[in-house]
Amino acid sequence: MAQLDPRLMGTFRRRMMDPRCFHKVCGVLRAQKYEDLRCYHGCCNMVDQLSECMGVQVSPAERENAVQWLMGCGVDPQNRYHRRQMWNMVWGR
Repeated sequence: MAQLDPRLMGTFRRRMMDPRCFHKVCGVLRAQKYEDLRCYHGCCNMVDQLSECMGVQVSPAERENAVQWLMGCGVDPQNRYHRRQMWNMVWGR
């Protein structure tokens, strides 16, 4: 399973501190479905949307790594338990 890039994750965490970014990111995440994150194109779309709303350039290699990691997680954004687990991971808990 792919590992998240620590630099990219640190940037993501810092940007999440901005309430404007936080609400945009929450909107992107809530719009996803389990089926979206099980296919390559759905994951690519989510990574691109997150990159755009946070104003962060993601290299093709970083994007590919993030997509592979997301597909390996098997997370369902509509499941409350999965959302809690993902937020804990994002905040480093």
